[in-house]
Parts: sequence; C-alpha cells; structure tokens
Amino acid sequence: MEIVLFLAAAAAATMQPEVTVIGSRVPTSNEDLAASVTVLRRDDFDAEKPLELADLLRRVAGVHVDTVGGRGGTGSIYMRGADPNYTLVLLNGVRVNDPTNSRGGSFDLSALDIGDVERIEIARGPYSAIYGGDALAGVINIITRSEATTPTMTVDAAAGAYDTSELSLRATLPTERARWHFGVGEADEGDRVRGNEFEVQRVSGGVEAPLGETTDLSLSGRYSEATRQGFPDDSGGFEYAALRDLELRESREALFGGGLTQRVSDATVSLTLGYFERDESIDSPGVAPGIRDPFGVPASLVDTNLTRYSATLSATQPLSSAVSVAYGVDWQREEGASDGQLDFGGFLAPTSFELTRSYWAAFAEMRVQSSMGLSAQAGARVDMPESESSVTSPRVRVAYAMPEDVTIALSWGKAFKLPSLYALGHPLVGNPTLAPERSRSYEIELSQELGAGRWSATWFDSEFRDAIDFDSGPPPQLVNRNRVRSRGVELAGRVRAGTQWSFDASVTHARSRITATDSELRNRPDWSGALGVRWAPAPAFTISMAATYVGSSFDSSIATGDVRLPGYTRVDFDTVWQLSNHVEAYVSIDNLTDERYEQFVGFESRGILPRAGVRWSL
Repeated sequence: MEIVLFLAAAAAATMQPEVTVIGSRVPTSNEDLAASVTVLRRDDFDAEKPLELADLLRRVAGVHVDTVGGRGGTGSIYMRGADPNYTLVLLNGVRVNDPTNSRGGSFDLSALDIGDVERIEIARGPYSAIYGGDALAGVINIITRSEATTPTMTVDAAAGAYDTSELSLRATLPTERARWHFGVGEADEGDRVRGNEFEVQRVSGGVEAPLGETTDLSLSGRYSEATRQGFPDDSGGFEYAALRDLELRESREALFGGGLTQRVSDATVSLTLGYFERDESIDSPGVAPGIRDPFGVPASLVDTNLTRYSATLSATQPLSSAVSVAYGVDWQREEGASDGQLDFGGFLAPTSFELTRSYWAAFAEMRVQSSMGLSAQAGARVDMPESESSVTSPRVRVAYAMPEDVTIALSWGKAFKLPSLYALGHPLVGNPTLAPERSRSYEIELSQELGAGRWSATWFDSEFRDAIDFDSGPPPQLVNRNRVRSRGVELAGRVRAGTQWSFDASVTHARSRITATDSELRNRPDWSGALGVRWAPAPAFTISMAATYVGSSFDSSIATGDVRLPGYTRVDFDTVWQLSNHVEAYVSIDNLTDERYEQFVGFESRGILPRAGVRWSL
C-alpha cells in the first residue's frame, strides 16, 4: 500500500489509511522506508506501559535521551550524538522547539504526557531539504490519538511508588460526516527523583471530515500546563548542590493545526496551517560557586513567550509510473520575548529582549523508481530568512533492492539552523552577528525485510560547522566557534516468532568530538543498546521485558567540576491482563534490578519503581 509521508503537515491523519512520516513529501511504499526511520505505535505503549516518552525513545537506534532530575528537570534528545537543539520536534506536524530558551532552541521532552500519544515517528539524519531549519540531526513527529473508527471511550488510571500517578480520558466519536476525538489527562511524577517534582494537565481534541469526494479537512488542538520544581542545571543536584532552594518552572502551551487536502486527477494539493504559543516562568535560586566556576550562577527571574505561525502549500503528483514529484512553498513567523533579571547580590541586571523573524521557503523533490530495483530520491529547499542570506539545503538518497529482500542505500544531505532568538537577543551574552549552524552527513545502510520482521545496519558520518558556543571573553558572549564531528553505526531489528513471541533490539555507537581538540562532549555516551521481549501466552495476557544499556559519559557541574558518569543497565517489566471486554489491568516494575544510576551528575535515580493501573473502555 502506498502511503504519503508528510512530516510537515500541520494536522493529524485524515480519514484515509494511516499516514506515516518517512522523511519525504513524495508517496513511498512501506518497503522503501529508510533504515534510519523508526515508527513507534500505540500497540507498543499499551503492551509495555512506559511511564514517560523518554523510556520508549531510549530504545531507538541512534537516539539518546536524558532528563535532569526526572521530569522535574529538562529532558533532552541527542540524535546521533548531536546537540539537543539540532533535533526538530513536531507535535501533529506543528513545530514545538522553543528558540527563546537558553538551550539553543531545543524541545523539553519531559512536558509531554504519553497518555496523549498515538504514534511517534523518528527520522535520523539531516532533513532541512524537507523541513527547513532545526533539522540538522533529525526529526521527531509526535501524533496524538485519533485512530478509532467506531465510537470509543477509554479511562486510564495508574499509581506507583514515590506517589507517581496518572489519570486520563480519551473519546472518539465517528459519525457519517466526521470523526471527532477528545482527550484530557494529568500526571504527577511524585518524588521519583529526590528534590524534584512534576505535574502536568492537558486537554486535546480534533476533527477529521471529508468535504466531498475529493476534499478532506482536519483540525486539531492541544493545551497543557506544567509545574515543576528541581535543582537547577549545573548545580550538582540533590547530592552536591550547595544551595538547597529549588528552581520553580511553570509553563503553558497552546497548539492548533489545520489541514485542507484536495485531490485533482492524479495530483494532491494540501494547505496546512499551524499555530504554537508557549509561556514559561522560571524562578531560579542560582548555583553556588564551586570547583568549576568560582563565581557560580546568580539567582534569576525570567518570563518568556513564544508565538509561532506557519503555513505550507504543497502538491504531489506522479508524472509516470516511475517518476513522482512534490513541490510547494512554506512560510513561518516567530515572535519571541523574554522579560527577566539576574540578581548579583542586590544589583539587578536586566536580561529582557524581544525579537521577531519571518521566512519564506520553496522546496521540490523527485523520486524515480526503476523496474530493475534501483530507485533515487532527490530534493532541495531554499529558505529565505528576513534580512538574511538565503540558505539552500539538498538531500539525495539512492537505493538498490537486491534478491532476498535485501536493500543497500546511500544518502547525503546538508542542513542548517538559524541562531536561536535567545542567542541573538540576550543583552548580556547574545550576539546579533551569529551565523547559521550547518551540517552535512553521509550514510550507508543495509536492510532486509523478513517474513515477520526487519533488520538494518547504518553507518553515518556527520559534521556540524559554526556550532554556537559560549566565550567567556571579555566580553562574555555566544560565538560561532566549534566544528563537531559525529561518526558511528546503528544496528536495529524486530522480529515476530509465531503468534506468541516478539523481539526487538538495537545497538548504537556514536562518537562525537570537537574536531580541533578531539574533546568529548557532555552527556554523549559512545555506546548504547536495548533488547525487548514480549510474550503473549494467551490472547488476554501479555508479559514484556526490556533492558536498556547506556554507556559511560562525560559530565560536569559547577559543584564538582568534570566527572565521568558510569554506564548502567536498566530492566523494566510489564504484565497486562484483559479481564473482560471493557476492563484491563496491568502491573509494571521499572528498574527491576534496582540499578542506581545518574543521567546528570548529582541527580541519582531512586531505584526500583513498581506501578499498577487499570483501563476501562466502552
């Protein structure tokens, strides 16, 4: 079945069969999915009952996720060893990266509630040729629930050790004219990580409706509020922080997307619109002087606001049985503001800024498929930022399908990222002359489709130029300085053995270093891997177990200076019973072996976490 991959779409799937993101705007068959693309579906969530999205993403080849003190801190995604702000994150196709934060525009994964997610689609590699800026290392699209074709209502309730809890309600109402879906929920992490607290409430909804035989409309919206407390970044956490006051963060997010699709003969024309607004208030006690920094970080108060508007007009059409094309234009406007101050012992230094930027972009892509098993895909995008030079991003992939369903493919691409609004506008460390960060990447992949699964191996070599770094000066400011190279391999496989057993595994080696000095980067383990096993001895009973390994990594805090965090292996266990047609119960034990480990220095996991939950569905 041919499926359209439309990661930039601003709306969820329409009433057509499931839409999957594969890093292309041209229709592509399932068999031609690149090995660097991974799709996680709701079936996996329901069988394994993860507490948070990070638990799922850590098992994906090429992806490393860490959280500073659990969900009470910030959650970061490192794709193939690249900086967290080099990964573009979309929610129902709408950009949610925040360029007003001090992390360079990265997305904080910890604020998302897994109960609201239907599918996660991950494309590793440079994808600016399709999605524009921010996609230097890859793209993640998170799609909320809207899959049911019959009326349904589901209530989930769960609780666990350290006062963790979750409650959610989801409903879908298909009618003759449309399909409506609605969700509401809240989650509380309790005291899972000492000194950290996290609560989130969210509501979401949408509708998909045909407006005739050739026209489809989709609308979606989401609103969430999160409150978190924890020790600040670089403080040394519960173990080492000299200041015991906690940092308080309160955030609010609103997201709306709309899509209109018109089929004209063999062509499909789509208009998608997106709106995203995020407000965050941060009250930080600062960080006391320590080994790495004799001055520490002063206390601060910051209120930030980001508003983003986007629109995409695109068309896809086959020119022949062997050639298909896609083309279109894209527009985006960002309005960012920050109102804050630093407290230098009674002297208040303002840190406020306000910036607005817009850009237009044109893109085109072509796919050629021969009867000899050879296929080629090439695309380019020209971004024209306001008051900046244009940036061209190309991407090419050539694949050859051999006997025994084995495919070998080579790809090359370039990508870019505009400096964040924080990096440009912050009055103390900002630098309005910063140039865009850029990347180029090569990949060689080998994969094989099995009767009940798939395995793949990918070698990659990526270089990131003009990386933005802090220069202590004088004057202290952000500058384009570093060149970083990341090389490695990804191995992944998934297979089903009969009707009862399924297995999945991944191994990643990603070596990221600053080119000039061969210096190691923080929180980038060279090795990671995962192994999952699922057994269904009866239709109503499933047992799952997953082991995740994260190798040692370099880290640092003001309190301790540079340290090396040891590697760790975490094992999670889940069992699910379908007690009746309407009631399901489960028991999960996270960190079954009671492993004590740190993702950041001083923020130690508290060990084994048993949980239990129940689902009622109608």
